[in-house]
Amino acid sequence: MKKIVVLMSVFIAFLAVSCGGDNSSGGGGGFAGGPRCGNGKIEGSEVCDGDVACWEAGHFYPEGTAKCNSCASYDTSKCIPRDSSDKCGNGQIDSGETCEQGDTKPCKELSSAFAGGDAACRRDCLGWSPENCSNGGTKTCAQIMMCIRDCSGDAACEDNCKNTGTEDGKSTYSVLETCAAACGGVSDNECLIQNCYDAFYNCNPNMKCGNKVIDEGEVCENKDTKPCQELNNADQEWQPINEAICNSSCDGWDTYSCVDINSLTCYQVYECIQDCTGSECEAGCLAKTWPAAKAKYDAMKECLTVNECVVDEECMSGVCKFQADACKTHLTCGNGNVDKDMDEVCEKNDFIDCGEIKDENGEAMYEAGTGSAFCGPNCTEFSPMMCHKFCSCAEIQACIEQECGGYPASNAENTDEKKKCMETCEDLGSEIGEGEARSYRDIIESCSEQNGGATAWDSDGCKEQMPSQAGWTCSSGDNPKCPY
Repeated sequence: MKKIVVLMSVFIAFLAVSCGGDNSSGGGGGFAGGPRCGNGKIEGSEVCDGDVACWEAGHFYPEGTAKCNSCASYDTSKCIPRDSSDKCGNGQIDSGETCEQGDTKPCKELSSAFAGGDAACRRDCLGWSPENCSNGGTKTCAQIMMCIRDCSGDAACEDNCKNTGTEDGKSTYSVLETCAAACGGVSDNECLIQNCYDAFYNCNPNMKCGNKVIDEGEVCENKDTKPCQELNNADQEWQPINEAICNSSCDGWDTYSCVDINSLTCYQVYECIQDCTGSECEAGCLAKTWPAAKAKYDAMKECLTVNECVVDEECMSGVCKFQADACKTHLTCGNGNVDKDMDEVCEKNDFIDCGEIKDENGEAMYEAGTGSAFCGPNCTEFSPMMCHKFCSCAEIQACIEQECGGYPASNAENTDEKKKCMETCEDLGSEIGEGEARSYRDIIESCSEQNGGATAWDSDGCKEQMPSQAGWTCSSGDNPKCPY
């Protein structure tokens, strides 16, 4: 009996050490000496161990919390990302910055008027926020309120909370306390906001920004955005892109993601560099733009380089047309206007009948009345993806015979190259012609598969075995716009 008790004790002890439940990390398993998820320390292969402010999990604004998922990753879905050009939050104090996210400074160093507390670095890294600074004592009204909530009704504890408050903190809390009698104390925020709106927010000014109400002194609410160009004034104008975000005090707009009106667009960078004679000049042109515009320029330049363009303009209207158009219209496409000076022919969500797309001679390039063409991603042309050309089924089959060597004789011959060739011929078809030709290929392919690929694709025997073949037709035609 004694041996059984000893063995059970050892087994229970082993479980206590080895089983971490939901808190044990997959990497260490919770064994002694290994990483343990939930102990507040990042160990071994752990990425995190506990929730943190958003800025600590990446290049995000400080508001919000990044949740730690089983010590393996942060959930930053509630965090607001900073623009890539915004250096605040990158962990180092860059030119023009006063501090970095996470830095603090004794309030006394900011002003002799402050008696205590630590100031945190502002969300723009350009200064210090005195929110936690006190003018005497140690606790603001909000801190007194939280302190009293933790007292659980202990009168001596509550008196100590009040006595350690700043003069302003005690005075402001006294007004809130009087009003809070209707709520049975200061523990119920909802009741306080409903019955003691001014007193509650005077005590908790930081909570006022973000309460979904634009109060006196506020111009916006936390996380509100506004198009940058709506903030244009005599001193500053912005490019018509991106949005400003309401600042942490709700009394103004942070313009970190806004782009100065004088910054060069992608195509202006190209034109600037065309006048350069050296790399230093080119670097100067690129320095005058912003990341999104530079990315468009880099994509166009790469295309021109890969295709070894002797004359850029030829490639830009030919093999690199898509990249060149993207460079020209990245600011104007989507603004609601057809900017013809940027070679735009349409705006996003515009569409026309396929028959309205004309070639350089004014001739229709696609069959009318059978589909719509939508404005392309760069607004410089209509996309004919849903349009049909002019060849009949018989003409498509003639194309396959001439260009593809005929239909495959078996599944083994139905290679990717052969399929691509047949699809290219089918793409020349009218709505009816393409439908009939694709139907024919699908039926014969299916028949061939059922016969193990041994039956010839165009054999009469294969067709006779397919009941669905009874109603199939292959129309002929002689449209002059079909090359077959």
